[in-house]
Amino acid sequence: MKQFLVLSGLLVLLVACGEEPQLPFTPAPSPTPGEPPTPAPREVYPEGEPGTATIHEPGWMTPVKLPFNDDGWEDSPYITRDGSQILFFYHPYPDLITAVDQITEQILSNPEEAVAQGIDGKIYISPRPFTTRYVHPISQGDSPALECCAYVSLSGDLFYVSTRYSFELGRGVPETVYLNGERLDFGTGEDENNPHYCDAKDELWFDCPGDANLCIMRNAAASNFQGEVELAPYPVNARDYEAVQDSQAFLTDDCQTLYITSNRGNLDLDLIQIYRLRRLDEEGYQWSEPELFISNPTPIAELSMTADGRELTFAQIFWREDGTPGIDIYYSRRTD
Repeated sequence: MKQFLVLSGLLVLLVACGEEPQLPFTPAPSPTPGEPPTPAPREVYPEGEPGTATIHEPGWMTPVKLPFNDDGWEDSPYITRDGSQILFFYHPYPDLITAVDQITEQILSNPEEAVAQGIDGKIYISPRPFTTRYVHPISQGDSPALECCAYVSLSGDLFYVSTRYSFELGRGVPETVYLNGERLDFGTGEDENNPHYCDAKDELWFDCPGDANLCIMRNAAASNFQGEVELAPYPVNARDYEAVQDSQAFLTDDCQTLYITSNRGNLDLDLIQIYRLRRLDEEGYQWSEPELFISNPTPIAELSMTADGRELTFAQIFWREDGTPGIDIYYSRRTD
């Protein structure tokens, strides 16, 4: 869920290794790359095991765990505007966080094998009703890369995060935002995650550094994505922004409603929840106080929603009996 723990961890030891490490888990089977079939019609709804999260707005069904989840690490979901597909990050290891160093060494020692096994982590597509998954074309390259956090703009441009440049250089270069396969350099020198481009305001939102705070580049496309990067104003970022993690922006197409992931109100990272804010001025310097939108006993994050606001997805952390973390993707829809 918190990509700075996963992706940044994989960049810490980008050096050649000696013996091949013994990884702590057997990876889940990785689906064969390929083009997904035609999605089911919109009126075909996904089914799954009911979850524990609560949506604090009337009219939503109890979220369900989607069928494409397996014992691997499913994360960073994005449901397309028409509800026909979900793009998400997948890695075959059940507990990716505790295995990052060993996985990094194995990728660097044998990149071809790593790509073949899918242990570099890729963006996947699941067509409606979200029972199967396929490697996204952007992640089907021959060189290893962790790629996640996909977002498709109104014009069809794909924004995402990748370590491809870092692995190619073999040293610790921060993971950064990519656009249609090209690396964007915002000049921050820090890890950048979870991009969201809002066409109506030409705003690019992303996490920097890592998942610590929300940043904005205004007039982003107009400046060829080379504009000034600024911290999102309070209350989007908490007043004590150095202590509170606010991240993973999702805006409605009119850029007027913003959903974020935050641990505000409780600095325990085990209580990360999803909040909603509303824009109060055209420039986006004033926002309403955040209201709790989805809560859960364990961390949840990375909301995305269809254009009509009637379907949503999010990621949910859980703990196994042995104390290791896992993560799955959940879905809900309005029933009113």
